[in-house]
Amino acid sequence: MAKRIIMVHGRGFKPDQEVFEQSWVEAIGHGLERDRGADVRAEFESCARAFAYFGDASNEYLRDRRGPYDREADIADRRRCLDTLRQFEARDFLGERGLDHYENTPGSEQSHGGARRSRRGPPGMDRSGRARDRVQGPRSARILESRQRLREPRCVGDSPRSSHPRSLRVTTSCSSPTASGTLIAYDNLWKLSHYVEHRDVFETGHKLTRWITLGCPLGNPTVRKNLKGHRASGVRQYPANIREWVNVAAVGDYISHDRTVRDDYRAMLEHGLIESIEDRRIYNLAVRYGKSNPHHGVGYLIHPTVIALIGDWLS
Repeated sequence: MAKRIIMVHGRGFKPDQEVFEQSWVEAIGHGLERDRGADVRAEFESCARAFAYFGDASNEYLRDRRGPYDREADIADRRRCLDTLRQFEARDFLGERGLDHYENTPGSEQSHGGARRSRRGPPGMDRSGRARDRVQGPRSARILESRQRLREPRCVGDSPRSSHPRSLRVTTSCSSPTASGTLIAYDNLWKLSHYVEHRDVFETGHKLTRWITLGCPLGNPTVRKNLKGHRASGVRQYPANIREWVNVAAVGDYISHDRTVRDDYRAMLEHGLIESIEDRRIYNLAVRYGKSNPHHGVGYLIHPTVIALIGDWLS
């Protein structure tokens, strides 16, 4: 059966779809060639893809609240960021070496007086990058800012959150949403599981084989209260069409300041709705406009942890 990867972006000002999608494809393609070889990159590039784009709606909403959007400056800075990330070897993102690079990114959480972490890995993370325990979140001011930013996509959300179930009506697929894209993906996966008009899809038994969430706010209690199904009970509270869920959160990414989801969605495992839920921690080395941006999508996508998840799924 043919494989298909679905990419869902998050909130914020975005360039046009062609430019934006290509930056994601280039980040994943580069990472696959770096870590798995040119053949795996070619396999990815020939794989069926869908890019759920709602940047036009997001831009229109944000323009009235944040001022004008400089498209050319944004595109140029995104290219600089990706070019810099492509200069790193896989080992530069990992362990002590990854911590060194993260601490040296301008404006990173660590470079602002954060204590030097032990060699066991990022806070709450073992040597393999798997989350161990819940850890203390970022500074309260940044958490307050994240709450404000998380509210914004809801104002443009009626359109994107209701317009992409068709993109998700697929089999043998991998989905990689970021930030508010995870809300869109989650809500549509729930609708495909429980809405009468999508019963034909659910009754096929097909599931999303691997759902990779990046910089995900779904562990936030306020976000959970606004998801589809939050007032339901039992199996109707959750999507029933995901086989594996891997959540990746970067150190210093305040959108995903609640860095684990397995504890919040354990009931999906208990009800037998999903086979596994796993949390991973990474260092995101992206720099945007001269400052560390551990929430940047390309910084997630090019990271060896995410590349391994995609590469394993392709194989």
